[in-house]
Amino acid sequence: MVQIKVQSIELIGEQISILFDKAWFQEDITTLSQLLLSILPEHSIKETTIGADRECVRFMWSNAEFMLNFDYYSQSCWFSALDKVSTAQIQPVYNALINHV
Repeated sequence: MVQIKVQSIELIGEQISILFDKAWFQEDITTLSQLLLSILPEHSIKETTIGADRECVRFMWSNAEFMLNFDYYSQSCWFSALDKVSTAQIQPVYNALINHV
């Protein structure tokens, strides 16, 4: 795998959009998710869902539940909260990401 770095991170409404500096392939998703989740200490992965062109990692962090989503065809990557309580914690996720990437 070519070294892929985070190019930008944006908080858009209740989602965090991640843009990488190079095109990535579906087989890169595991490495990219590890890169992003390593920034959130003490996270706990609950489930990984693998589809034809999309992968989602459901995880807990700071008593809130989130999804890290990858869509290969659109080259999209984003974090989203799974419930109203977790939505209130999306800003701390964003802060952690921008302070470490």
